[in-house]
Amino acid sequence: AGTVLRSGKFSESKKAAYLAIGGVISLLLAQLWALDFPLNKNLWTSSFVLHVGGLSLLLLSLFYYTIDVLGYKRWSYFFRIIGMNSILIYISGRFIDWDYATDGFFHWLGQLVGDPFNVVVMAVCLVFVKWLFLWVLYRAKIFLRV
Repeated sequence: AGTVLRSGKFSESKKAAYLAIGGVISLLLAQLWALDFPLNKNLWTSSFVLHVGGLSLLLLSLFYYTIDVLGYKRWSYFFRIIGMNSILIYISGRFIDWDYATDGFFHWLGQLVGDPFNVVVMAVCLVFVKWLFLWVLYRAKIFLRV
C-alpha cells in the first residue's frame, strides 16, 4: 500500500482504486482459502490474515479517497488527534490507570444508565478521557516520535 501511495506514476484516484482492488482480491482469496483453512482469529490463520488485510486495504482506500482526493478533512479531526500520538496512547496503559481516571470522572454516568448499557457508556467515556489527554498534547504540540 505504501509503495502505491508514494508512487508518482498514478493519479490519486487510481491509487485509491488500486488499493480497493487489492482489498477485494484479498477478501476473495481469504474466502476461497477459508474453504480449506477456516478463518480463526485466535490462531491467526492465513485466511484470517488475508481477510483482515483486505478489510484494512478497503478502509485505507476509502479514507484516502475521502480525505486526500476529495478533500473532506474536517470530520477527521477526532481521528487526527489520536493518530498523532497513537503509540503514546497505546503504551500509556502501562503507566496510567485509565480505568481509574474514567471511573473517577464518569462513575455516576454509568450508574445513571444502568445495566446492560453502562458498559458501553463507560467504554465511550474511556475513549473520551484518553482523547482529551491526547488533545492537550496536540494543542501543546507534544508528539512522541519513534
